[in-house]
Amino acid sequence: MNVNSKITLSVVNFFRKYGKVILIVFAIWLAVFLFNRYLKNKPKELKATSSYNPNNPIMDEGRDVPKKEIENVNNTIDKYFNYCNAKEYESAFDMLTNDCKNCTFNNSIDEFKQYIDEIYASSKIYHIQNYSNTKNIYIYDITILDDIVATGTTGDYQTYKEKISVHNLDSGIKLSVLGYVGKTTLGREAEDDNMKIKVLHKNVSYSMEEYTIEIRNKIDRYILLSDDIGGDQITLNLGNQFRRALNTTNNSIFIYPGQTKTVKLLFTKYFDDGVIPEEINFNNVRILSKLSSDITNEDILKSYSFNVKIK
Repeated sequence: MNVNSKITLSVVNFFRKYGKVILIVFAIWLAVFLFNRYLKNKPKELKATSSYNPNNPIMDEGRDVPKKEIENVNNTIDKYFNYCNAKEYESAFDMLTNDCKNCTFNNSIDEFKQYIDEIYASSKIYHIQNYSNTKNIYIYDITILDDIVATGTTGDYQTYKEKISVHNLDSGIKLSVLGYVGKTTLGREAEDDNMKIKVLHKNVSYSMEEYTIEIRNKIDRYILLSDDIGGDQITLNLGNQFRRALNTTNNSIFIYPGQTKTVKLLFTKYFDDGVIPEEINFNNVRILSKLSSDITNEDILKSYSFNVKIK
């Protein structure tokens, strides 16, 4: 027997003896190979993900509601909403800050009822989203929607949205609604030979500041602080910019001889912009010889500017 015949016979004998084992091993390898190819080419399942966190602020990343207060804050908002939804007016009204009760609703439960009835005409649900957090006051957007499960509404869904602020007071957590934030007593004043102006306090909403000022005319002439043209006659000095008074157009501010008058001045100012107002500027004070609906230059005895520091 030559060498080639011996090799061929050895191979045949080997496969006769181990052929089944080799087939089994090959079959297993092939199965593993095909399975791995399947997994590699299989479309990945899309998992629903959401970054929604009602207590992460939209405007102030990193300035979150403290973790130890989150549950209490959320429970307070939920409790207030449920009172409103159930038309438990007195209980809901009692959860507001005193400043909110006085400034927003004139401390009137009837005005608060009207506000609730307009929003909660039917059963509602709500969503909240922390908007910003400043000076330990937490601003939330609250969106109130029709509860379609309870009402069976199939169209014309009603949605209402406003900003509420959460205050952690000594008496517990209280809320301010309708965008109102709070009241700050100022007690700043300035005086010259003609008049004395006191800036008593300001009511702050999320996007506005309303200053209550008292003006005393010390002379026997008329004083005009702003005519009905409005414009830049009265401004709020924010240091790097000035904001016009919003409510002086078509609303002249005259002070009669010897008169003390209280007026309110409204300016655009966002609660969380980090800017502290410095002054109220009266940029065109005019001392008049007489009161007239058509003031001429001859009627103006003196014209000057007058500032009251409020910082």
